[in-house]
Amino acid sequence: MPAAIRSFLPGPAPFFLVGAPRSGTTVLRLLLGHHPRICRCDEIEYVASAIAGRTDWPEVASYVRDLPQHIDFRSSGFVPDASLSFPELVNDFFVQLRAADGCELAGATVHNHFDELLRIWPDARFIHLDRDPRDVARSCVAMGWAGNAWAGAEFWMRADAAWSRLCAVLPEDRRLEVKFDGLASDAEAELSRITAFLGVDFDPEMLEIERDTTYRRPHPRGACSWRDDASEDEVRQVEARLGPRLLAAGHAPSGLPPLRLSPLGRVALQLGHRIGRMRSSQKRYGLLLWAAASLARRLAPLEGFRAPRRRARAAMDAIDETRLK
Repeated sequence: MPAAIRSFLPGPAPFFLVGAPRSGTTVLRLLLGHHPRICRCDEIEYVASAIAGRTDWPEVASYVRDLPQHIDFRSSGFVPDASLSFPELVNDFFVQLRAADGCELAGATVHNHFDELLRIWPDARFIHLDRDPRDVARSCVAMGWAGNAWAGAEFWMRADAAWSRLCAVLPEDRRLEVKFDGLASDAEAELSRITAFLGVDFDPEMLEIERDTTYRRPHPRGACSWRDDASEDEVRQVEARLGPRLLAAGHAPSGLPPLRLSPLGRVALQLGHRIGRMRSSQKRYGLLLWAAASLARRLAPLEGFRAPRRRARAAMDAIDETRLK
């Protein structure tokens, strides 16, 4: 069957599991993917990032050429068809997903720019998993993505802003907010609410992720772990960064004395973030690879330096893959 026809085979619009990185989306997508009527919900950041901030569609040939640079795409099994338009191309990924998994309900996980996805799938449904930003920030620091909790809070803030933009235009029957605390406290109840939103019944198989993954089902101990594990400085940094947004999102303040920051104090936190992230990268990748990647990134705009950047990125990705479950 020609790809241009295959890409528009009948089927429900995809749904998207969205939220900040380190908010528990991996566990939730695995739980959903164990439902007999739901496809696996792998990450497709390579779609949302390609259209973010653009008024036109990406050029398909160059997009397809660069897709193998994305870790998530390399593990997807998708075969891109460069003869299609960009919206047809990425829609065809879901057609391939349905065919591979044998399920009608196809979904994907996106952490960044997910509010842009309505441009391609105007009928899509969205499930937002919201985790306490104090936990998100600390986890981002542990991953080396931020040098301190102040900077780590930015990951939650970006997702919260994207969700707010979506809620402003998306009908209530096509969006669902799930709190990680609720999922950890009563997984079956929350999964029943999610499956009802998707139009299917809860299936006990959803909770059996420990049989064939390295992840465990949600447990109450995972809810608000910052209360036991975070330092006062970390908590106060996040709460100072978020201000009233913390309570507006349904997360109660800690009650610790608020952190009052002068302009110089903000500069110190930003500098601490840069130093902390640099040290974390050097430790993770080794000084030689870190230096090579930093140089290649700066020289990438110059002709002839894109290949060294791709090689350095591939070497770093290989290291990252060993750290992820």
